[in-house]
Amino acid sequence: MEFAKLKVFTSEELKACTNNFNKMNLVGLIQFGKLYGGKIKGCMTGTEEVEFLSNPTMNGHPNLAKLIGYCFEEEVKGVVYDLSPLDTLHNLMVKDDLNWLQRMNVILEIARLLKFLHGQDKPYLVFNINASHIVLNQDFMPKLIDFGLISKQDIGEMSTQKKQITMRRQCDDPYFTLRGGNWETSCEVFSFCVILLGLIAKRTCELEKLDRLMHIWAKKEYKPQCSLVHKSLQEDWGYHAEDGIAITELGMCCIEFFPRNRPNMKDVVERLESLHIFQRLGDSRPHKRDKRYHHNAM
Repeated sequence: MEFAKLKVFTSEELKACTNNFNKMNLVGLIQFGKLYGGKIKGCMTGTEEVEFLSNPTMNGHPNLAKLIGYCFEEEVKGVVYDLSPLDTLHNLMVKDDLNWLQRMNVILEIARLLKFLHGQDKPYLVFNINASHIVLNQDFMPKLIDFGLISKQDIGEMSTQKKQITMRRQCDDPYFTLRGGNWETSCEVFSFCVILLGLIAKRTCELEKLDRLMHIWAKKEYKPQCSLVHKSLQEDWGYHAEDGIAITELGMCCIEFFPRNRPNMKDVVERLESLHIFQRLGDSRPHKRDKRYHHNAM
């Protein structure tokens, strides 16, 4: 989709389709605003997001929200996506709504997306990867949203404006936070694995409590050849003890303090695809939201 073909919405049109931004239509909070659901008869922080999502290479990617238009008025600034959101990943992470297979599918899909973005001639750096910026649709397929910081540029470059924006601490790379320097793909490997660990352990981060930051909790709890997978998920259909240990080991590698010790996303995807659950099911992995594999699910 070319930039010129995107629909330009007025603030009144967006108010109408969201019932005046009614809280009942609020899906979740994101870094640069709020995500609302609504029906359009037939929100944006800058032009980079529109340019990114209207790029033919990116448009239509199954794990990127499809952009259909935007509004850039003084009163309302936002982008309009075409998706059917179930909820944000952050809200679903600790619930029983997601079984082991679905969680693993989400992890693999996000990993493949980052491998794709990092694998471009000039890698795309997302900068603000966290569970609040990933929405699951009705088939539990993850969709990355909120691209206000997205950049296509040489690795390490970051505009002065973006350096001044405070990113969410729970997914921040501690090496980058403490040492400064350039934001690189290794920083996004760290952020990805904060999500990975949250999904397998059914945990979210609490910024007010240092020991609730995912990487600090994981390093405290981790023991070699042991799993950080939540006990309820170990009872799910498809769970294999070796997978639990392997994905825990992968998570610990990705949150290594020194970036040079972390794998890249290509390696991450290969290690995920080698797990028993994906070897058994192959790429025919189902997304069955009506099927529950453990007794605690509603």
